[in-house]
Amino acid sequence: MKRAIMSIIMVIGTLAFYALPAEAALVTIEIEAVVDYVEDKGPGDGYLEGKISPGDIITGTYTYDSDTPDSNPSATVGRYEHSTPPYGIFLSVSGLDFKTDTSNVGFSVVIVNDSTTGGLHDAYGLRSYNNLPLSSGVNVDIILWWLEDNSASALSSTDLTATAPVLEDWQGNRLCVEALRAFSIDAHVTSAIPEPATIALLGLGGLMLRAGTKK
Repeated sequence: MKRAIMSIIMVIGTLAFYALPAEAALVTIEIEAVVDYVEDKGPGDGYLEGKISPGDIITGTYTYDSDTPDSNPSATVGRYEHSTPPYGIFLSVSGLDFKTDTSNVGFSVVIVNDSTTGGLHDAYGLRSYNNLPLSSGVNVDIILWWLEDNSASALSSTDLTATAPVLEDWQGNRLCVEALRAFSIDAHVTSAIPEPATIALLGLGGLMLRAGTKK
């Protein structure tokens, strides 16, 4: 019985090892944010139906491929474009959802390290520019999260990693959902952590690497 169990464990371990390089590249970060400001230019209760107010909690995730090549030639800016599902961002607040259109993904991650444009700074940004409309039919033009550090100490490179940004390292923190000439939601992110599946894969990869070095 013990031999059979050990065989099963070995098979699972082997399958996980060979699946790891492809799976580990898929990173999902869970975020939570607090709404700071809402502007709605719609008639009546507005395009947001009067559902969202300052203080409301936004929850969601964003997903990217940590193996995506950098499309920006600059030494201080990394731009990582994603054009296929499941990459993109999903946010939910007060019964309304804002998310990347999986049939036409337009999602990028931008990493800025020691840029002197506009003053020395680091930055970390997400932008989803092809999004599903609201149930009312109103288009959502931009979903944007931008972190900025004017001490330029938050980052050490423009590499796209599998870890979430450490919020305490950033002075600027703005999450924005906007439909031009219709509505705008401003918020700040209060939590950003890899989801359990990402943590498990990263942990498994680390264990396997350590095991390999001991052989």
